[in-house]
Amino acid sequence: MRLALDTAGYDDIPKNGLYVIGGLALEERSAPLSTLINDLGLSKQAAGQLVDTLVARGYLGRRPDLDDRRRLIISLTDRGMDAARIQARARDAIDRALEARVGNRGILAFRKALAALSGIGREPATKYGTPAAACIKKATPILFVSNVANAAHFYVDILGFEIDFLYGEQPFYGSVSRDGARLHLRYVNKPNFADLAATEEALILATIEVTDVRAILAEFERRKAPISRALVQQAWGGTDFHIRDPDGNEISFVEYHASNSQNESQL
Repeated sequence: MRLALDTAGYDDIPKNGLYVIGGLALEERSAPLSTLINDLGLSKQAAGQLVDTLVARGYLGRRPDLDDRRRLIISLTDRGMDAARIQARARDAIDRALEARVGNRGILAFRKALAALSGIGREPATKYGTPAAACIKKATPILFVSNVANAAHFYVDILGFEIDFLYGEQPFYGSVSRDGARLHLRYVNKPNFADLAATEEALILATIEVTDVRAILAEFERRKAPISRALVQQAWGGTDFHIRDPDGNEISFVEYHASNSQNESQL
């Protein structure tokens, strides 16, 4: 398939790009970005970089999901569809050659074995080795901000985050992350939590767990971050401090103590 695409002039498809293009061509409709990330088994950052490359090279288009603007929909462009057709023809030729050698039943058995092989190690398991029940993986706080681009650069320049994406010519939605923490930023005309935070004590909009809260605090102090509450050892088993971003969003950075791991799981 790679040779057929290279011969046709589609020699700039990155690693895993064939999977994305071929997979989307088999979909009855466009697929959300989150579905693609789960199917690939890549990190969100790696999958985002792959999609960005395919968009930049003209194989994919990207737009917000009208039903949920927190998600992006990716779909094949005309260039992507043409590459998918070439890929499909090459795949069919391989299937015909293989069928001539092992027969249709052999192909079906081979595909079944490959599907089982690819799934080994991916499914969550209990201590007895059987698949566990579905579980919730992560939660992503969504902060309301008056300017998505400015807010993103605050988290990058002052708190050491990286920009995952900014959507829109005048960005109305974006994402920033650092290590295992991710925050989404959504434009609103007037962040309603700012006024409430001014009257309510410690109105936290997001809590970010860290491994060494004092080291993070020292870093933020060097970066001149707006620390709204100093370091406090809490009765519920954590030590935290607060940052307040330019839109009034209060963010808690917390280190949970090992002796209170049970309390942490309950919180």
